[in-house]
Amino acid sequence: MWQLYIVGVIRFRQESLIAAHNLLKELEANESLTDEMKRVLAEIDSKLCAMNLMSESGPIGPVQTRGRETEFNEAKARLKSAEEKIMIWESNQSIICESGQEMAFEYIEAVEEVWGLVEWFRGLCSEGNENANEIVSQGDGVLQTAMNRLEEELEYILVQKRQSYEPTGVEDDGSSERSDDTTHEPGDIIFDLVDPDVVPFLKLIKKTMFVANHEQEFCAAYIRTEKEALEDCLIGLGMETLSIEELLKLEWTNLDSKIKTWVQVMKTAVQVYLRAEKRLCDEIFGDSHNTASICFVNTAKSSMTCLLTFGHAMSLGPHTPEKLFNLLDMYEVLVDLRGEVNSLFSGEDSSYVRAEFKEVLEMLGDCARATFLRFGGVILSDPSTDPFPGGGVHPLSSYVMNYIIVYLPDYCNTLNSLLQEKGEDANINTNQAVTENSKCTLGCHLRSITTNLKSNLEKKSLLYRDVALQHVFLMNNIHYIQQKVTGSELRGLFGDEWIRMQMVSYQQHATSYVRTTWSSVVTSLRDEGLPSGSGSGLRNILRERIRVFSTAFEEVYKSQTGWIIRDEQLKEELRISISQRVIFAYQGFIGRHSKYDIEKFIKYDSDELEDLLRDFFEGSQRSLHYARRR
Repeated sequence: MWQLYIVGVIRFRQESLIAAHNLLKELEANESLTDEMKRVLAEIDSKLCAMNLMSESGPIGPVQTRGRETEFNEAKARLKSAEEKIMIWESNQSIICESGQEMAFEYIEAVEEVWGLVEWFRGLCSEGNENANEIVSQGDGVLQTAMNRLEEELEYILVQKRQSYEPTGVEDDGSSERSDDTTHEPGDIIFDLVDPDVVPFLKLIKKTMFVANHEQEFCAAYIRTEKEALEDCLIGLGMETLSIEELLKLEWTNLDSKIKTWVQVMKTAVQVYLRAEKRLCDEIFGDSHNTASICFVNTAKSSMTCLLTFGHAMSLGPHTPEKLFNLLDMYEVLVDLRGEVNSLFSGEDSSYVRAEFKEVLEMLGDCARATFLRFGGVILSDPSTDPFPGGGVHPLSSYVMNYIIVYLPDYCNTLNSLLQEKGEDANINTNQAVTENSKCTLGCHLRSITTNLKSNLEKKSLLYRDVALQHVFLMNNIHYIQQKVTGSELRGLFGDEWIRMQMVSYQQHATSYVRTTWSSVVTSLRDEGLPSGSGSGLRNILRERIRVFSTAFEEVYKSQTGWIIRDEQLKEELRISISQRVIFAYQGFIGRHSKYDIEKFIKYDSDELEDLLRDFFEGSQRSLHYARRR
């Protein structure tokens, strides 16, 4: 009867321990609990497990069948057995996780059993059992050894089982094209930092070390290892750990390639590595959200700071025009990543990362806007020194129009938004008409830039002594500006009315050129001042007028064959205008006075003059030293 009572008590205690264990598990699942509360519950649960272990081999408490000493000895024997399983690995150079799943889990079970039994013996110490003190001291030493070993295993797995990501399109080929057209965008990649097969063992290590009150050691080892690994990965992609001062000392040619690399590294860092790092933290730390967040932030903050330092440095440099598109590339990638960065670093412990990211984003935006606005002033103040040979399209015109027509279209929306943020509409230097389709802020500024360009070109035209060449120079350049806009994606920003006004402008210069150059040439072909009659006096005057015309034509030919008009259509249109003004006048003069037998005075007939006109504006100066017709 007494034995049945003892068995009933034992069964009742075991059932109570199981019920308590299940209750603790339910409590641990409560998401509203703090990390500290969860840690305490886990510790209590482990102690219950230890009590249950002792219950399975003998009763716990005042009711005993084999005596307190037997129970003590059995617990001691079990502790020694578990300790041996742990200590055998200290003389073994093998890595536990590489020895198979069974061996790894057996080691974890031994550690958990040692911890549970040590806690049981620790309870005996509090009851005054002096024999338990030595056992607890020895057990704590074994536990410390196990914790050190688990820390080593953690670091080994994080390093040796790390997987590499090979991005596509990070390398820059040196071209000026935007480099974001890659086979795979980083944002499309789901990437695991470590082999998924070892993650369960990592979670066991975390659970065991946390239960044994070694959470700080686990977190420190995790952060240290992952931080170094992340930095190594990003350095491998091209991230450089330079200070702002060092970056500002670099030549622009070096910075240009570094910026292109930075744009890709920034994408890969956030959309691949930090995203994977956050996912790994959440998986390992499970419901310990606060701890997961702290570990992630401390792992990632140095790399983020390094990347943002580069962005900060680029926003501090001089606002030279060649930096604009690089700055816009940097600004755009941060805009694209802003949502994900805020999500990754969402906690209060990472608010400074969000703040630093936002600051760099705003600084790059301000710098890009200031650089663009300054561009118009740079054009207006471009120094005028020597006249450009031949009156062709000036390099300044080519530079400006390529700048805004070739490179700018990809950034129109971004640049327009930046200009609108600060209300950059006022005091724009433009007298050009604006249509409904061209009222956006960027369109106003682009028209202002071309107005500044034309103003500078007008100053440069005055460097030519020949007024006719001034008109050819302006005609060439305004026609070039109009043609570049007409054939570009930005035509709508300028507007059809603006294009029409440029056409009128260069046509006016063409007309002014013809009038300035050829009015004096054809003056000798007028009938005013000719004497009446048909005597030798009239024939001599006609001969002289033909000679004066031929000489004047030859002088113009000598100078203007060296002038240049690159656009074939514009050149042909101008030749036609000359022909209509000069050749028609010459033909009329010869025809009206052919009855005076002046054929032998004619040096060039009209067909020959037409042929000679084809030599004009070719950029190669020629001379006429003899008559082509005898």
